[in-house]
Amino acid sequence: MSQTKIDRRNNRARYYRGKILQAARKEFLENGFKNTTIVNIAKRANVGYGTVYNHFPNGKEDVFFTIVKEPINLFISIANNKYIVESKEEAYRFILKNIESLVEIALKHKKLLQVFHESIWLSSKIYYEWKEISQRFIHRIAQNVSCAIEKKLARNSNYNVEIVASVLFYTVENNLWDLILDETSISPQTMAKNIAEVYTHGLYK
Repeated sequence: MSQTKIDRRNNRARYYRGKILQAARKEFLENGFKNTTIVNIAKRANVGYGTVYNHFPNGKEDVFFTIVKEPINLFISIANNKYIVESKEEAYRFILKNIESLVEIALKHKKLLQVFHESIWLSSKIYYEWKEISQRFIHRIAQNVSCAIEKKLARNSNYNVEIVASVLFYTVENNLWDLILDETSISPQTMAKNIAEVYTHGLYK
């Protein structure tokens, strides 16, 4: 096959994949995860039922996780932030900035993340994807806790780093979900500041 034909085929594949994702995003935002079907996505994209499966063999879970990857990857980039803590004050600034960034992402993609929250409890595949991402966050936090202990900045030198990291992560996660699901009247600024202060004063002496 000539390069021209290969390029043409690739361009056509990108075109249909883009149509499917654009239609699927609208379907998920309008109808939620449970009520969105491949049939409805195909109709909205004006493509055949089989075309959707050609691009997304595992069905709507694949389609949805592809769509939600944008905010998820932004969350992961926060988890990958590295720093060498030198003081409690420096740690507070770093933690506050990270939580503010997470809050900003949550608010910007609120509607899509509401559907994501629904999907976690309806799809075992997405549930385990989120669990893996959560563990990545916990692992990163655990490294920071270990660093604080090594530098003798931690309140308790005998902290179990995994337990501390889990407590800190789930505190942030639960508050973010409350924000995303409109289940809190607390302002995002107050939320970020309070979590950062509890996080810092609980871990550092």
